[in-house]
Amino acid sequence: GFRVVHDNFLTFRPTTKYAAIVMNPPFRDVRKHIEASLSLLGRGGHMEPATLVALVPVTFEHPEAEQLETLPPDTFSTARVHTKIIRIRR
Repeated sequence: GFRVVHDNFLTFRPTTKYAAIVMNPPFRDVRKHIEASLSLLGRGGHMEPATLVALVPVTFEHPEAEQLETLPPDTFSTARVHTKIIRIRR
């Protein structure tokens, strides 16, 4: 019962806000993509906070981010990037 949108957060211009966003942003522009996606969050009548969940490099920090999990170092062995999963609620 959910609509899945596959797009670039830097160019996406929705007509509505989203109660949940799950993303795997390009790591080279991770900060830009996170900030753009946060601008699209909205409760939309839901009781729970709007939530963003993202796969990010372990070095990524955001004052609102809660770290959910640090992935094993070999998760993306060919990319050689250590990653974690974060959640931001608004």
